[in-house]
Amino acid sequence: MSKFAASIFLASLVLTPKANAVEFTLVPMQLGQYEIQVQLADTTEKRMQGLMGQQPLQHGLILLYQEPREISLWMKNTPSALDVAFIDEHWVVQGLTSMEPFSLETHSSTAPVIAALEMPKGWFAAHQITIGTQLLFCPQAAEQCKQQRPSRKIISGV
Repeated sequence: MSKFAASIFLASLVLTPKANAVEFTLVPMQLGQYEIQVQLADTTEKRMQGLMGQQPLQHGLILLYQEPREISLWMKNTPSALDVAFIDEHWVVQGLTSMEPFSLETHSSTAPVIAALEMPKGWFAAHQITIGTQLLFCPQAAEQCKQQRPSRKIISGV
């Protein structure tokens, strides 16, 4: 291989964007009567990546913030229709919205929230998750999650 061809090959490896360059950890959550595993986006880099490029969608995603804040989301490079639950600092669903694939329309919380949970479109309705539903983020509420687990329906993935 010539030096020129080798240089082009190496440059393509470095410059080619990866659909999912960010790796997410799966964490347990409880929503209403369900326990699910979702991807955790708790850094700026992970929140910016979100579910972009993930197809098929294997797990939902929780965008978690250190402090409550008003947030806005969009669907750039996201191939799956999603529903989003905006979650307040008490881990209660305070708003729900639907987002269409690849849309640049922004969807904003109506008040400061600690998190946004993205799930496939229709998931919240199918599982009777509504405004006012209490959530448990098991990494922060491990004891409560253990105590309530026997009464939960466990769902793996979406």
